[in-house]
Amino acid sequence: MRVLAGCWWDAARAVAVPVVIRVGFELWDRGGLAWSAAGELAATWAAASVVLAAVAWLSLRHRARRSGITLTPDALAARQTRQLRVLRPSVGWSDRMRTELKASDRVSVTAEKGREEIWFHWRPGRRKRTVWGSIAFDERSGTVVVDLRAGAAHTGSSGLGRGASFVALCQVGEELGLGEGEGAAWVS
Repeated sequence: MRVLAGCWWDAARAVAVPVVIRVGFELWDRGGLAWSAAGELAATWAAASVVLAAVAWLSLRHRARRSGITLTPDALAARQTRQLRVLRPSVGWSDRMRTELKASDRVSVTAEKGREEIWFHWRPGRRKRTVWGSIAFDERSGTVVVDLRAGAAHTGSSGLGRGASFVALCQVGEELGLGEGEGAAWVS
């Protein structure tokens, strides 16, 4: 419910600008704002913000279900850090993940810190904006810690101002075969 409320807050702010512009035009054209026009604009703002919030929330929920990652109340936070399990473990799974990550069309600027960590930029949307990320491998336990951080200029989920890190987390998890399983935990 907190994710939906956060989506609504972002949607309400996004929809407010066109409504304020429309009020300005009403004031300019008529020399004042009639109560009927004000009520109509308020209803339009409320309906549009609720619809946009529902679309964003459903989009986040769909991405989370498809990737096997839990949609937590902090899904709209700028930083997402999760400990995930390898869903298809095999000999050399960390090397396979490194290769798949570097081959992705959403990745740019990869760097490795030994065999245990890789840093990268991930593009969660269609634009060229990226989130900064790192993946730390624990080969003995078969877990991976994914840490993603969004910058200030991201549009996030369904055009809203937040959620880019969670979208990227779901995309990375889905592409690399990672998910939350038994023993995997949320890392704060």
